[in-house]
Amino acid sequence: MKVAKERSVIASYDIGMRTRTQLRNTVATQRDPRAPIPVTAPSAQPQMEKIAQLSVQINQQSSSVQSALAYLQEVAELLDAFKRALRHGANASSGAALDEDAMSRLVTRLNRLLDDRSQRSGSSLDAQLNLKLDEPLRSRFTIKGLESLQAVQASGSETLLFNAGRYLPGPVAVVLDDEMPPMQLLHRINSALSRAGMHVQLVGADQLSFSADEAHWRKIKDQLSVQGEDKLFRKDGFIPIDSQKDNLLGAPLAVPKGGREEIRQLISLLDKGLQHISGVVDQLNRRQAESREQLRHHESRDEKRWVHDVVGRLFEPPVHQDSPYSRVAQVVLSQAQLSQHAVVGVLG
Repeated sequence: MKVAKERSVIASYDIGMRTRTQLRNTVATQRDPRAPIPVTAPSAQPQMEKIAQLSVQINQQSSSVQSALAYLQEVAELLDAFKRALRHGANASSGAALDEDAMSRLVTRLNRLLDDRSQRSGSSLDAQLNLKLDEPLRSRFTIKGLESLQAVQASGSETLLFNAGRYLPGPVAVVLDDEMPPMQLLHRINSALSRAGMHVQLVGADQLSFSADEAHWRKIKDQLSVQGEDKLFRKDGFIPIDSQKDNLLGAPLAVPKGGREEIRQLISLLDKGLQHISGVVDQLNRRQAESREQLRHHESRDEKRWVHDVVGRLFEPPVHQDSPYSRVAQVVLSQAQLSQHAVVGVLG
């Protein structure tokens, strides 16, 4: 009876141990039951997902930076070629004229390249070629008839009706009164045009500059029309808005006529454009260096975590395998046969 009782205790102990062993075997990483449970274990997966998302964002930003750099280089080369052609014409004899065909081709290529900015630069540069990596691009443009604050104020009272086709439920009215203060006038226009996703602001002392989300503006610009009371706009029906989009050079270029003063001003404008591009390139290079450093930092941290996991699995107490000493001996013998060149080759 005594022996049977002792066997019963041993059997119950064995059953309990087997149950705990089975539970531990369901866990990917084996653990000493006496070891404390890591506090950070539940947050490991979210942390890895966060690092992965950050790496994706950094890679996307790096791709946009590279597209922007390639685009800016192409614009700078074309601006420089145009400037050289203008200088050649300005330095020619008084009887010589500019090669209008060559100038026309350069102007057409330059205007087309600036128009294709969004697609060619990876949507990372606005129309003035300012860096916009972390915010939506906005188109800036002027509307013929609404270029000047003073001209709008001088026109007196008038009701303007704006229509944007299917992008507005119906025409929106801008009621202008006599002698309206500038801020009140801007508020009236913005209150109405905000329904069409447009905004107006005062640039300098007198110029009215409109803006809209770039993707939205591409959709509505050909649908936008206006009707007035024969002051700022005609009253006999809606007429299409005549807008001009701003770019690096202020507006799309026209072929120069050959006057020396005109050429001088145009060369000065091109020089400012080239100087601006140089500054943006410096910003992009800094962003690219920062992105590489971030990637290097996170990759280094990931590699350390990977090595820690490998070592942990390698030296964990085996269940049905050789003794720990045997496994460690195998690892030591294996690495002893590796040359420095082999290790460098594996690590890349």
